[in-house]
Amino acid sequence: MRFVIALISIIIAFSCSTTRTLNLAINSNQNDCIQSSPFKSARSISNDLQRQLSYRKNYIANLQNLKLKFPNDTIILKENYDYICIGCQADYIAIFVDSLLFSYRLEDHKTEYTKQPTITLRNFKDSDGYLYDDFLELIQEIRANPKWYENPEKFGTDYCFDGGHTLYTVIFPSSKIESMYMRCWIPKEDRDKK
Repeated sequence: MRFVIALISIIIAFSCSTTRTLNLAINSNQNDCIQSSPFKSARSISNDLQRQLSYRKNYIANLQNLKLKFPNDTIILKENYDYICIGCQADYIAIFVDSLLFSYRLEDHKTEYTKQPTITLRNFKDSDGYLYDDFLELIQEIRANPKWYENPEKFGTDYCFDGGHTLYTVIFPSSKIESMYMRCWIPKEDRDKK
């Protein structure tokens, strides 16, 4: 019996250690990302990132499990923050891997995220026809350009009034992590009109 308890304790400790390591790696990369971002608004979310470090516990185990389940796939983590709330946690989380979209919402005055139903995207569209153009374009850009994250101005702007900040964090099969801050994503067809 002691052996079983010891084994369970080791498994739990290892699991917590692995998710903690992933959480800290994401946080570190995101902090580096906002410091080097050309967008002036990026630095304003440094307190939000510190707070998200503890809130990410709501979905970091799922993220770790997806890494194990899809070891050869790139995972995109999207964390949306309210622009007018300083030092707040992300209110919407999306994790995209292998045509699957996992999402979480944080309702007002809650401390736990509510997991939304998993959606299978066909050609980056859900069953209602909504196009997840940011994931589509990021996947294409990641494949074409290993330094995709260095030019966020290619994808959007700092001059908008939509009320949000977004961090896109990409976890590669090699466990390399890269992040990009976006104040306002502009769909490609709208950027092409300019």
